[in-house]
Amino acid sequence: MTSPSQFGYSRVGRYVQQLDAGIGWLRFDDDIEREYALQVDRDQRRPAMISGVFSLAFMILFAISDCARLSLVERFPDLTVDMWGILASRLVTILVLLGCLYICYRQQMASRVAPLSVVAVLTLAACGAVAVCLYKRNGLGHAEFAQLLFVMGAFAPLGLRFRHSIVLAAGVVAMTFALRYWLLPMDMHGQQFNAMLLLMLIFSAVGGYLRERAYREQFLLRGILKEQASRDPLTGLANRRDLDEQLEMIRLQARREKVSVGLLLLDIDFFKRYNDRYGHQAGDLALRRVAACLDAFARRPLDMACRMGGEEFALVLYDCGGASLKDRADELCAEVRALRIEHAKSDICAFVTISIGGVLFLPQETAWAALDRADQLLYEAKREGRNRTSVERLSPTAAVA
Repeated sequence: MTSPSQFGYSRVGRYVQQLDAGIGWLRFDDDIEREYALQVDRDQRRPAMISGVFSLAFMILFAISDCARLSLVERFPDLTVDMWGILASRLVTILVLLGCLYICYRQQMASRVAPLSVVAVLTLAACGAVAVCLYKRNGLGHAEFAQLLFVMGAFAPLGLRFRHSIVLAAGVVAMTFALRYWLLPMDMHGQQFNAMLLLMLIFSAVGGYLRERAYREQFLLRGILKEQASRDPLTGLANRRDLDEQLEMIRLQARREKVSVGLLLLDIDFFKRYNDRYGHQAGDLALRRVAACLDAFARRPLDMACRMGGEEFALVLYDCGGASLKDRADELCAEVRALRIEHAKSDICAFVTISIGGVLFLPQETAWAALDRADQLLYEAKREGRNRTSVERLSPTAAVA
């Protein structure tokens, strides 16, 4: 059986290949990893902001509680150093959280979520550890094990990848230990608490790893579904749906960059006769070979080869002038003939041939209008005898520029 890869393309998408390769190390290939990072930033911006709002509310409540429990308002400003430290730790936490939320909201930049989350968690952990130590040093009631929450928080959906979360959690643990040894005498360190903090780091890391692994698998599965929805299963080219979605974006990009965009529509000549003579399996094989030839012409990132349906294809050529478009169309026509796919039922050639209609996008023209003009030129090429090109000649300044 003939493999699709023999014709210059693969029907196995990159998301499927990545899923088969495994994600045990929580790392994709570079291009998919960049997509994943952007997706995480977009998806977790809202949860991160909600977490920040709740953290801010709790810190304000803690500050009010501190003022009530320690009578800080009545005693102000005659406070001990430790009382000033507790008050300062709460105030710093509130100000940092307010700043992080303001920047994240005002900038509307998802890429800021991760660094702001690191700053917020480290600040919460540091100020929380200071407050707990000062409470404990003064023999006051304190919630020492609340520090465990900050280790767990490093693995919350805050826009961080696992490798960043584990570093942040380890930093929280190390900072907590350092502050305890600095602020508390040796007999108050609490070995049980230290052991619990380390165990929480381990358990949270395992949970964080499993959560990110599942999230990455879901990302790949969504990518596979998107590929399947936008790809023609027989040829591996983009399908009509994907062309409709991408063509308008390509046109607008060309207007911004002041370049022209060429559109070729092509039909395989007498393809119904080919199927009747050689059978549908041979017809599918011929379609794949023509598709591979067409795909080889879509060399640049914004070029696009598409199967419109049946034996009709489209080729979008970015930054392509009128004369160049005509040359590319003639070259494509010759390349398909050079495949030498036998076609005994053709009236014009012993081999499979194509007819092409081509246009350049006009200023302010919609993608639908350009497709309609190219379709008219394709039928003109067919009326003139097939196995030829009919390309509208426009100067580059008359096209999208």
